[in-house]
Amino acid sequence: MSTTTRPGRLGKLPAQPARPQLRLSPVLAERLAAPPAAADWQSDSITWPMYGNATIGDCTCAGVGHMVNQLTFYGSGVEKLPAEKSVIDMYSAITGYDPAKPGSDTGAYCQDVLAYWRKTGLEGHRIVAYASLDVSNLNEVRQAIALFGTVYVGLTVPDSAMEQFNAGEPWDVVKGSRPEGGHCVIVGAYDRGTFGLVTWGTETTMTEAFWRAYVDEAWVVLDADGLKAAGVYFTGAPSWYALGEQYAALTGETNPLPQPPSPTPPPTPTPSPTPALDPHLVAAWRSMKAWAHANNVS
Repeated sequence: MSTTTRPGRLGKLPAQPARPQLRLSPVLAERLAAPPAAADWQSDSITWPMYGNATIGDCTCAGVGHMVNQLTFYGSGVEKLPAEKSVIDMYSAITGYDPAKPGSDTGAYCQDVLAYWRKTGLEGHRIVAYASLDVSNLNEVRQAIALFGTVYVGLTVPDSAMEQFNAGEPWDVVKGSRPEGGHCVIVGAYDRGTFGLVTWGTETTMTEAFWRAYVDEAWVVLDADGLKAAGVYFTGAPSWYALGEQYAALTGETNPLPQPPSPTPPPTPTPSPTPALDPHLVAAWRSMKAWAHANNVS
């Protein structure tokens, strides 16, 4: 048994890649150029509460709380702070967690939490859709962060990461580390070789090697604030409608995303008026025609 001091609880259940889901890859592949060299959507003065994750395994819902902090901060200019009780109530509604019932703190699947967030919301904040990323494609992950502001990430946490977190060090691969369990974090920044993340109420980083070794799922979400502020904050909106078409095909529901306006066609040029015939030329042509007839010239 590991003696590592836990900074917070784990609680993400294994990824379920076989479940039906929207996938962002086709949209990004068709529409986007290479991502910028760096992006940062989390180092401003955003509050990152623990949302109960110090003592219960609600990391998947605490991650939603952190995304609400971040999405409202950039989308509306006013950060919304859900109450800790609301986040725990969300976790209870999804999993059946009851503090009075030992063994009910079972953790949650990321996709179940995202589905609840879309259908029910957290203190009035709802998303309109969500889509999975190809976690093996770090270029796609960077594109998603740059465009949508943050990604919702599931991973396995090794005991070495607990120690690194406690020491204020980046998460990196340590040979021989033992897995502690599944965890959910949000990732809203990247630079050369690293990703910035928020977990247990704190900002830290992970290396690309750590991502490749331990991340098993990642998601983007589309929220109303982002749609309203498109072009002012996150810049993914032009691709959102295409993603909504995938959503409609998968679920049979109406595309929840507004269609981007069609480019305004250039105005049709007004034809110039037909020039009037010069009467002198007309008279000359008649004279020539008469002369040709009189002289049998065809």
